[in-house]
Amino acid sequence: MSISFEFIPKTQIAFGIDRSLQIGTDVKRISGHNKAVLITDPGVMKVGLSDIIVKALEDDGVETIVFSNVQSDPTAASIDEAAELIRRSGSKCVIGLGGGSAMDVAKMASLVAGAEHPAMHYALMVHSFAPKSIKSIMIPTTSGTGAEVTSTVVFSTDEKRKVWGWDADMAPELAILEPKFTVALPDFLTAATTLDALVHSIEACAGKRSNPFIEALSLQSIRLITKHFETALHNPADLEARGNLALAATLAGMAIEQGGTGIAHCIGHALGTLGRIHHGRAVSIALTAAYAWNAEESIKIHAEIARALGVKEAGLTEEELALAGADAFNRLVEKSGLKISLQDDGLSPADIDSLVEIAFSEENTPMRLNNCRVATKEEMKQFASKILTPSQVNA
Repeated sequence: MSISFEFIPKTQIAFGIDRSLQIGTDVKRISGHNKAVLITDPGVMKVGLSDIIVKALEDDGVETIVFSNVQSDPTAASIDEAAELIRRSGSKCVIGLGGGSAMDVAKMASLVAGAEHPAMHYALMVHSFAPKSIKSIMIPTTSGTGAEVTSTVVFSTDEKRKVWGWDADMAPELAILEPKFTVALPDFLTAATTLDALVHSIEACAGKRSNPFIEALSLQSIRLITKHFETALHNPADLEARGNLALAATLAGMAIEQGGTGIAHCIGHALGTLGRIHHGRAVSIALTAAYAWNAEESIKIHAEIARALGVKEAGLTEEELALAGADAFNRLVEKSGLKISLQDDGLSPADIDSLVEIAFSEENTPMRLNNCRVATKEEMKQFASKILTPSQVNA
């Protein structure tokens, strides 16, 4: 094997029903203190999951302050507000409870709190964070983003532009996967977040930074999603399915932590900036447009992905198998119930040039260049046309 690489898992992972109830012991072990800030969102508060965690912490003698001013596509202002609360509290441990937004705010705020600069000071790695002094624990309530094991966060500027932050020490010390905590997800979020994890896995193992470890994580994640996704959609209380999707999302998160993402995330982030499209839905729509184009260029790995997606290979050449993966992916998107057309979101062919411009912006360039096949502006325009022209959806 001619390639050279490093693979460095950074986060301890704990999985199991009711494993989250040990959170107080975890806080004291990891931080050496008995005080924590819990960062969550209003939806998680509403269904009572934050109450479960606060009670578990306080039963174990951990003083807890709750911050819940987190919205989908979190803002730099929200991160700054959370960081100031962490500073004032003197806490040495931050717990992120929720989907990717809450976990991203928790991860970023725990580092921002270590100095006096605002979140935007660190956007796109313009400046480095101070050395990490506040530990973090993540408890995902969706099976999608993989933020519980990654060193990257995504947030929005005051101008609604999606940017990212990264630091080698941003990855949480512990991720707790609690299957019960995803049961209350609405169907849309179950669909969108699971497909986000699926796109993570496909892009990580097909991308330019892939290696055998990333492939192993990604392909197993794809297998688990293929097997359990529909069960979770039709029977949301099935803990076996929910647990396997939680594992799949974390495997996918570990894969993108090491391998990054590609063109679907480049376009998906651009759709988020342009039309505030939910991230999981946006990257799913983007990959339906680009999957076959990717597979044409990178046949071997896309044939493996197709096998993981359950494509029967009898009688197919490897190239035909790779391309059949696009149909398998599109069928999963269709079964998810996610709406592919963006007409009702206010986007149309008139937005093609804007979408391309944002896809080529500084914040989205790393994803575009990491893709197995690097798109020119003309090719990106073709994808944008397919995504924004209703008659061409899934054409």
